[in-house]
Amino acid sequence: MAAEEKIKETIEVTNMTCVGCARTIENELRKFSGIEYTVSFADKNIILIYSPEDYTQNDFEKAVELHGYRIKGKTY
Repeated sequence: MAAEEKIKETIEVTNMTCVGCARTIENELRKFSGIEYTVSFADKNIILIYSPEDYTQNDFEKAVELHGYRIKGKTY
């Protein structure tokens, strides 16, 4: 049986400005099973490792946007 392929993506969050913001995003990402993530308010980004069979980058972006955060490169 072949190992499940995972991909690594970086999402830039333009208005993540503090530890509280990062904690809010981490709490939202905990709802996704089988992923790895690092949230950095200093770098204003999220690094994700996940299976494309389970999720898309858009799934994570929508979850972050639910809390009022903005994704770099998207028009609002």
